[in-house]
Amino acid sequence: MKTRWKILLIIFAFLTLLAGSSLLTMHVQPANKLEAYKKFLRDQGEKLTISEVLPPPVPAESNSVSAVEAAFSLLGASSQQVPDAMKMVAPGKALIGWRQPVARGADFTNSWDDFRGELALSQPGIELLHQVLERPKLDFQLDYKKGAELLLPHLAPMKRAAQKLEAAAVGELHGGNPGEAATNILALVGLVQRNASEGLLISHLVRIAIAAIAVAPTWELLQATNVTDAQLAAVQHGWEQMNFLRDAQNAFGMERAWMLEAIQKARSSHAEFAKIVPLSVGSSSGSSSVWTWPPDLEAMTEQSRETAGEMMWRSSWSYADELRSLQINQTILETLRMMQTNQSQFYKADYDAMITRLSTIGRTNIGGALFRALKIPDFGEIFGDYGLASAVSKAVRMETARRVVATAVALKRFQLAHGKLPETLSALVPDFLQAVPIDPNDGKPLRYHPNADGSYLLYSVGEDGVDDGGDANIPAGSASSSLYWQNNHARDWVWPQPATEAEIKFFYEHPPK
Repeated sequence: MKTRWKILLIIFAFLTLLAGSSLLTMHVQPANKLEAYKKFLRDQGEKLTISEVLPPPVPAESNSVSAVEAAFSLLGASSQQVPDAMKMVAPGKALIGWRQPVARGADFTNSWDDFRGELALSQPGIELLHQVLERPKLDFQLDYKKGAELLLPHLAPMKRAAQKLEAAAVGELHGGNPGEAATNILALVGLVQRNASEGLLISHLVRIAIAAIAVAPTWELLQATNVTDAQLAAVQHGWEQMNFLRDAQNAFGMERAWMLEAIQKARSSHAEFAKIVPLSVGSSSGSSSVWTWPPDLEAMTEQSRETAGEMMWRSSWSYADELRSLQINQTILETLRMMQTNQSQFYKADYDAMITRLSTIGRTNIGGALFRALKIPDFGEIFGDYGLASAVSKAVRMETARRVVATAVALKRFQLAHGKLPETLSALVPDFLQAVPIDPNDGKPLRYHPNADGSYLLYSVGEDGVDDGGDANIPAGSASSSLYWQNNHARDWVWPQPATEAEIKFFYEHPPK
């Protein structure tokens, strides 16, 4: 009998030791690794909480938000019909929208008189948007501490307002009013530049989209024959004031703080966990309660498996996922900082190195293989990269566009001043540019040379980093055949020149498929 008790005690001690070892391995160890990495980051001066990365408050006298929100109300929720502007009709060639006989867009054709009549209904709202230029900031006074529960109702109206301003600029150019067109373009760019401190990744992506909208009316302005140097200088300054890499860094700082708080809350309770993790339990399908023959064991055990997955995630795996999230965001932030301090400005090399580093950040959920075999979810993909790297790519692309646009405006100003185009971009310095712009895709100056017919070739080598001599064509078999000048499949990103009437006619007679 005594021997039996001794055996039972030994077994109990072994199981206790095993449970303790498992706890150490599955909970304490990943939690300690996480805290060690957080300490390392804090020692490097990193800010990990929402309160640490909050943008500074904006005084009312410096904030144009009241006028902009009033404009949103006046402009309403309907989308704006925008006439063709900088419409690409051939590789490297675009039609001048305001010069066409009718106001024609993707889904409408109208007379210019009718178009301006419709646009006049929006003029009070457009004039309110112009007030964004009168104050240095556009701050929607967001309560960042709400985290993932923060609503962002201003983002969609911002984009609609940008389309209104683009349409108004094209209409003013058709009416021979480049000054009014320039004001609309400046207000469009101002929505981006004044709102730059709104440190959210989705806000940053919307600002990139608005800046992309601003490219077309800026190109259209450059085709006007009565535009002045003062108007062009103001537009160029507006483009030069934007900094998409700096804004991306601010956005990723807040994104990291939000993600850490979301994971920590989800770890704390089932209610918080259910807010951010999609569960099929309790769904309308009710699959787990339907009996079939033979029994659907997977459906019958769905709730149990999700419950087990939640328990494992909250007790162990969440620490590994939080660590991985921190490592991913830190890699991106370090890359963005490097891009802003890199004297060569070879951003593509920095981006490619970032992608390589991200690919090495794996998941180390202890016991994960066993639980996956049992079809118990681990929820880790929710806290992975989830497209963060693509946001960096978009920032680099928009930064490339910003430099090309500013250079094109400077070329127009030189032409107005000297009656001809410069032989090199160096001739623009210092009167029209502070320095020759660098192409972020290869770290060399943007390519440029004047043509004998009075046009010019200005381009970036594009995402492949290869200089194809200003070839705007898209290789056969590419995933996209769009003529958009920054199509990532195009050999080079060529700033378009005005299309000839023959090229426009051919485009409409043989529309691309």
